[in-house]
Amino acid sequence: MAEVDRDTTEAILEERLAELRRTRTAMRRESEGGTSGEVAHLDNHPADEGTETHERELEVTTGIFLDEEERRIDEARRALAAGTYGTCTACGAQIPSARLAAVPEAVRCLDCQRHFEGLHSQHHSLRTES
Repeated sequence: MAEVDRDTTEAILEERLAELRRTRTAMRRESEGGTSGEVAHLDNHPADEGTETHERELEVTTGIFLDEEERRIDEARRALAAGTYGTCTACGAQIPSARLAAVPEAVRCLDCQRHFEGLHSQHHSLRTES
C-alpha cells in the first residue's frame, strides 16, 4: 500500500461522498420545483417541449455520472479498508501520490485508467451501432 494517512484519506472520501449526495439532493429539488407548478403541456410551444426534454436528458446523464463516481468512491474505500489503497487494480503498480491527491477515489494508475475508459468507450460505441 502506498504511504497514505488512512484517517485523512477516509475523511476525504467521505466528504466527496457527502458532496455527491448534496448534489443529488439539489438536483432533485430543482427538478421537482420546475415541474410541480407547471400547467398542462397542451399549450406549450414545441420548443418548450424540446427544452424540457433536453433538461431531463441532462439530469439522467448527470445521474449516471454521479452513480459512477459513488461506485468509485465505494471501491476506493474498500481498497483502503483492505490495505490495497494506492495499488492499481489492473496492473498492481503503485498509483502516484499526485494522482491520489487529485483523484482520491482512483483505483487504477493513469495508463490503466485510460485503457479502461477506452475499452468502455469502444464497448458502448459497438452497442449503439448495432
